[in-house]
Amino acid sequence: MPQQKQKRKILFVCSANLNRSPTFEKFFKIKLSDKYDIRSAGTYYGYPYQINKDILDWADKVYVMDLSHSKFIYEKYPDSFHKIQIVGVSDQYDAESPELIRLIEFWYLTTIGKEGL
Repeated sequence: MPQQKQKRKILFVCSANLNRSPTFEKFFKIKLSDKYDIRSAGTYYGYPYQINKDILDWADKVYVMDLSHSKFIYEKYPDSFHKIQIVGVSDQYDAESPELIRLIEFWYLTTIGKEGL
């Protein structure tokens, strides 16, 4: 019996986990859930799904929205810093807004769609 390949685990991170990272999570779950396990988290204390050591250990790759999230992980969880890639989406978009979806689609097509997550 052939062994089933384990899905890569991808984490998207923004500040509060209210707009950007949950929208990325939803987009990629729709598009790529057959190949990847996808979650999202935030760096701000007191919000649901706050980033922690367990979720960083779970993730194979961590996509952060901006430099402040990268710095946060570097300072609090330096052992996970090698997993990080910065997406570069500012915090001006509402969750699932058409503008944010278009940016995610563009990012997917120009970077991830060519290489994989």
